[in-house]
Amino acid sequence: MAAYAVNYTYVPETDEMTAARPAHVEFLSELHSAGTLLVSGRLTEGDPLGALLIIRGESVEEVEKIMDGDPFFSDGFVAERQVRRWNIVFGSIDGAE
Repeated sequence: MAAYAVNYTYVPETDEMTAARPAHVEFLSELHSAGTLLVSGRLTEGDPLGALLIIRGESVEEVEKIMDGDPFFSDGFVAERQVRRWNIVFGSIDGAE
């Protein structure tokens, strides 16, 4: 399987977004436990804020379908989502080509 970089750009923080965060974290935790989410984290500098996630998958379409289940995405807290195959040249992430 290949590695895909998922770049989130968030909407400005709201109380509703804060309330949805535990479900978002649980969703990502389940993906990580299943070996689908390899690494992830919030991008904290710059504006707008966002996140970078590295997902194992077969295609952009498959990764988009997986990430459609993220409560942050389905609840509208992701203003923009970009999914691109990541061709790792130096270093490695276990299980990613």
